[in-house]
Amino acid sequence: MIHKFRWFLWICGLIFIGNFIALRAYGDTLQSTNLFIVRGTVFYPFSWLNLIAGVILIGLLVWDIIIGSRKEK
Repeated sequence: MIHKFRWFLWICGLIFIGNFIALRAYGDTLQSTNLFIVRGTVFYPFSWLNLIAGVILIGLLVWDIIIGSRKEK
C-alpha cells in the first residue's frame, strides 16, 4: 500500500518541513506586533510539530527503501 502513495508521502514530508520554516519566519515577524504572545504559544509549538512529523515521515520512507533493497538481494 505504501508503494502506491510513496510520491505523495514524499511531498507531504517536504510540505511539513516547509511549514516549519514558514511558521518560524512568520512567528519572528509577530515579535513587533501586539500578537507577540501567539508566537510562543501557537506558532512555535505548531512549527516544531510540523518539523517532527516531516522528519519522521521522510525517515520512514528512507527506511522502507533501505529495507526493501535488502530484501531484494
